[in-house]
Amino acid sequence: MQAITLYDDLLLSPSTGRGIEFRCSDPQLPGGPENLAYRAAELIDREIGLPKGVFIALEKQIPAGAGLGGGSSDAAGVLCGLNELFGLGLSRVELSELAAELGSDIAFFVYGGTAHCTGRGEKVAPVETDLTMHYVVYCPRSRVSTAEAYQNLSRLGLTSGEHSATFILDCFAQGDFAAVCENVFNRLDEAAVSLAPEVGEAKRFLARVASQAAFVSGSGAAVYVLLDSAGRAAQVAERMRAEGAVGVFLAQTEPLGADLT
Repeated sequence: MQAITLYDDLLLSPSTGRGIEFRCSDPQLPGGPENLAYRAAELIDREIGLPKGVFIALEKQIPAGAGLGGGSSDAAGVLCGLNELFGLGLSRVELSELAAELGSDIAFFVYGGTAHCTGRGEKVAPVETDLTMHYVVYCPRSRVSTAEAYQNLSRLGLTSGEHSATFILDCFAQGDFAAVCENVFNRLDEAAVSLAPEVGEAKRFLARVASQAAFVSGSGAAVYVLLDSAGRAAQVAERMRAEGAVGVFLAQTEPLGADLT
């Protein structure tokens, strides 16, 4: 898993009363206990105890339902933010254990950077790399249910021995950008495309403009290409927008996770 510089904004502040007050800028997302960010605050209060109430404002920038980990990163942000705001003194390991109770990939966002995630995604092994990659991320209007994508994957067949994370981890460690690009794969790619044909159209469009392979992010619906410079990424994004594309984002690798010092 790789953190990139596409963020939501979270504002956390203590309130005079008790309880959790939560607001989200996207009216299509739940604003209460069904939101992962809210549930993260509930979990901290239940397991550790908050000394007073808290106000949480979430300004969405990451498209929802796109396989970009927006909800998971928000939850991790609340865990780390409350830890800092109230001086709870939780370590990264303790925060990641709490994160695993909320969802499979939330623990990754406690660490950030580049990581090899196993188990349900909750076992996080940071990967040391000096590699900086640039992304053009394209989000079509379609949304893909993660649960349905995994169900579809089981029908299509599980990962064979043809692909392995081991080699690409070596490529990251060696800072070999070309080798990383040659060995990227996503077994949920076919599952996402079969559920939402527009994802396949988005892949083909992005690949044509960038003149290289495009991939589905997570379980979709976002697709992306890897590029070796910010200038090249900006050129691809400009050409896509000139052809009428909306939902195009520029990003690069984010080497840092939560600052717990």
